[in-house]
Amino acid sequence: DGHTHQWTVYVKPYGNEDMSGYIKKVHFKLHESYANPNRIVTKPPYELTETGWGEFEIVIKLYFHDPNER
Repeated sequence: DGHTHQWTVYVKPYGNEDMSGYIKKVHFKLHESYANPNRIVTKPPYELTETGWGEFEIVIKLYFHDPNER
């Protein structure tokens, strides 16, 4: 598959506080070359670990339990 690196992307709070009270889900949008490039994580830890061979941008979208939070 040509993958030479393992990487992890995550959303973590300062001081390891529990974010599950206000974070409903985290959407990670990976490069389209990945199978299922749209990944949704609904509980902590909000992270993904994958392998790859190059660099790309990752779009991260946070969804809050309270839609008025931003």
